[in-house]
Amino acid sequence: MNDDLKTLAAELSEPATQGTSSIYRLFEAFIALREKNERQHKMFEQTLNRTRDAFQASFNTFAADTQKAYQQLRQDILGEKKFSLNLLNEMLDLAVELDHIVSARPTVAAATPELDAVAKWMEAVEIQNRRVQEALAKFGIHPYDAEVGSAYNPSLHERVGTQRMEGMEGLRIAEQKQRGYASQQPDFILRRPKVIVTE
Repeated sequence: MNDDLKTLAAELSEPATQGTSSIYRLFEAFIALREKNERQHKMFEQTLNRTRDAFQASFNTFAADTQKAYQQLRQDILGEKKFSLNLLNEMLDLAVELDHIVSARPTVAAATPELDAVAKWMEAVEIQNRRVQEALAKFGIHPYDAEVGSAYNPSLHERVGTQRMEGMEGLRIAEQKQRGYASQQPDFILRRPKVIVTE
């Protein structure tokens, strides 16, 4: 046992041989490689974090700009829609008034210069009325009539009076006083027809 300890002590006290120095250099290289790898890993993480932050900021800016553009577009469309509906209602008022004027046209019994002039003027009014009606049809606006005897619906009809009708139950359309207008979409009523409703 003492001999073994002496041999081990002698080996440790001997100068480094070729084999032990190679192992030492290998460990040094391994440690250096590990430190270099850790430095590069830290640099990679820092670069990755910077890139992620830049992408996040860029995306946040993009999302904010997109939201702002969407809100602006929505306001523009809403404004145009309101303007279009106002313009369309003005045109419908003109169409209704022209219809009334044309329907109240007097009959001409004898030909005199004054009556002839009135007849020509009324003919011009009729032509303008047709042009207005054609313009409405061109944009998909068509007359919408209430069906006599059908149920009264406030969203589809405008009640202007009531009347008792024999053989007809209450809240039915008794008479249409003025036609309405609708778009090509059947449920989109622009102007409700004015009706008399049964009591």
